[in-house]
Amino acid sequence: MERPYVIVYSTITVDGRLASKTRFSQLSCPHDLRRLHELRASSDAVMVGANTVIIDDPSLRVKYVEGRNPVRVVVDGLLRTPLNARVYTLRTAPTLVLTTMKAPPEKAQALRAQGVEVMVLGEGPLIDMAEAAEALYERGLRKIMVEGGGTLLWSLFKAKVVDELWVTIAPYVFGGTGAVSLVMGEGFESTEDAVKLKPLQIMLCECGREVHVKYRVEGLG
Repeated sequence: MERPYVIVYSTITVDGRLASKTRFSQLSCPHDLRRLHELRASSDAVMVGANTVIIDDPSLRVKYVEGRNPVRVVVDGLLRTPLNARVYTLRTAPTLVLTTMKAPPEKAQALRAQGVEVMVLGEGPLIDMAEAAEALYERGLRKIMVEGGGTLLWSLFKAKVVDELWVTIAPYVFGGTGAVSLVMGEGFESTEDAVKLKPLQIMLCECGREVHVKYRVEGLG
C-alpha cells in the first residue's frame, strides 16, 4: 500500500489530555506554536476531525513562521461540520473533506458549491483510514500532519498509518472523566497489541516549562 508519511502533532497535559472537560485546549507556549507551524508549513496537508472543526473552528493556515499553507483535510463521515466553518470559507488553501455514503448528499453538494473537494469513501459512517491514506496518496499528498482530536487519532493508530508522533507535554493536570485524551476510541487491550513507539528526540522547550518528544512508530515495515 502506498500512502503518505503521517506525523501526528499534539500538545497535552501531564495526564495526557488534549482538552479539559469544558473543551479548553490552549496549552501551547509561543515556542510550541512555532514548532507546530513549522511542521504545518513543511507538510502537503494538515488533517483534523469533525469535532475539532465544530468546537475550535480552526483556519489551519500558517501563521507563526514563513511558509505556504497546506491543503486542509477534514475527516467527517457524516458531514456534521458547519458550512460556515473557517476551513470552508477562508480561501487560504484548498480544502478536502473525507466523508461516506451515509452523509447527506445535499450537504456534499453545498460544500462543492463553495469550492470544497468532497471525497466519498465507503458506506460509513466510519471511514477506513487505511483506505483514506491510499486515496490521499493518489491525490498527490505525500506528507500529512495530523492535529487531532482523540477520536481521529485512534482511527489512524488503529489503521497503522501513523509514522511519527510529536508530543509537547505542558505543565498542567486537567483530570476529569469528561476531558479529552490524546487518543480516544475503544482502545487496545494490552501492550501486546498496543502501538509501540521509539523515542527519536527528547528536548526541554525553550520556555523552560514544556517537554517536547518525537517518537517513531515501530513495526510499520
